[in-house]
Amino acid sequence: MLSRAATRRSYSTAVQAVVKTTARDTTGNLTNLTVVVNNSGSKAGKSGISHLLSSFNFLNTGAKSALRFTRESELLGGQFSSNVTRDAIVLNTSFLKTDLPYYVEALGNVLSNTSFRPHELVENVLPVVKSQYESAIKSNSYLALEELHELSFRKGLGNPLLYDGTNKITLDEIKEFAAQSYTKSNISVFASGAIEEDLVQFINDSSFSYLPSGDASSVAPVTLFKGKEARIRSGGESAVFIGVPIKPTEFAKYEVLSAAIGSSILNSDITAPLYKLAGVDASSSVLKYKDAGLFVISVKGSAAAVSTAAKQLKTIVDSADVKAATKKAELSIALQSTFESPLSFKAEATPVKLGAFNYVAIGEVDALPYADEL
Repeated sequence: MLSRAATRRSYSTAVQAVVKTTARDTTGNLTNLTVVVNNSGSKAGKSGISHLLSSFNFLNTGAKSALRFTRESELLGGQFSSNVTRDAIVLNTSFLKTDLPYYVEALGNVLSNTSFRPHELVENVLPVVKSQYESAIKSNSYLALEELHELSFRKGLGNPLLYDGTNKITLDEIKEFAAQSYTKSNISVFASGAIEEDLVQFINDSSFSYLPSGDASSVAPVTLFKGKEARIRSGGESAVFIGVPIKPTEFAKYEVLSAAIGSSILNSDITAPLYKLAGVDASSSVLKYKDAGLFVISVKGSAAAVSTAAKQLKTIVDSADVKAATKKAELSIALQSTFESPLSFKAEATPVKLGAFNYVAIGEVDALPYADEL
C-alpha cells in the first residue's frame, strides 16, 4: 500500500462519515474546509431566503456566542465566510492544519445549533444583506445577468441571487428553511489539506452527528425559456447580454463555442473574435448549475460602440471554428474544475448556431439595438 506522502490523496475510508466527505492531504500547513449545502441556494424556497439563512451562519449558536467564536478564530489565525450561490449555501474556512478539530466542531454547531435570535435578524442579518444587495445592483452587469436568469428560467434558477427586501420573510420561515436544508443528506464536506480518516473521525464526533438525516431537498424540474427580451434604462456603462439556456448535456459543446469566440476564462487569447471588437469589452462564458446552464455573451462599453459590436455577434457565433478551439476549450474546462466542483465532461467540437436566445439591453437603451435587430 502506498504511503500517504506518496499519494497525498485519500477519497475513501473504512469508517463511514455521517455526511458525504471528500478530502485530500497536501504539503504545507494550511487546511481549507468547505461545507456545501446542496439544493439550498437561491433557486430554493422563497426568493431571498437562502441569502438570509447564509447570513445567519457564524452568528450565535447554542455552544458559543458569535463574538467568542470570532475572537477564538482570530487567535487561531483562521478565516471563515458563508455565501449563497444559485445551487447551494457554501461555508468556507481556512486555518492551520492542527486546528482541524476546532473548525469541524464550529461548522457542525453552525449547521445544527444556530440560535436564530430575533434581534440578530434585525441588527445583524438584514443590514448585511441590504448592504450586499445595494453594492451588487450598482453594477449594470449584475443587473443584466440577474434579468437574463429570470428570462431564461423564470422560477428556481431565475430567482434573485440576493435578498432585495421585496418579500417579507419572517424568522420562523428562515428557521424552517434551515431545518429543511441543514440535513445530513443535503451536506457535502470538502477538505484540502487534511487526512480523510482523521476528518471523518472528527466529523462523526462533532455536532454534525446531531443533524437530522433528512431527504435530499427536492427541486422542481427546470424549464428553459428562449426568445425573451428586456431593456433596462440605467446610468453607467451600457451593455447587451445574450443568453441561451442549456441542458447539462450541452455544456461540452458550448464550452468549445465559448473558447472559439472568446472565453472570459481565456481572456489572454487576443486572437478570439470577441476580443477584436472595437471599443468594447466583450466575452462569453458557460454558467453551469446542477440542473441547467446558461451560455452568455456580453458586450459592454459606450452605447454607440456596444450597438455596433452587438450587430456582429450572430455572425461571430455562426462562423465559429469549433474544431480549432477544442484544445483551448479543454484548458478552459480544466481551469474551471475545482476540488469542490470537478468537471468531468470532455470538450465536444459540435457546430452551434445562434438560434433562439434571450436578450437584455441595459444603460442608454435608446441607442442600443433590439434583439430582432441583431
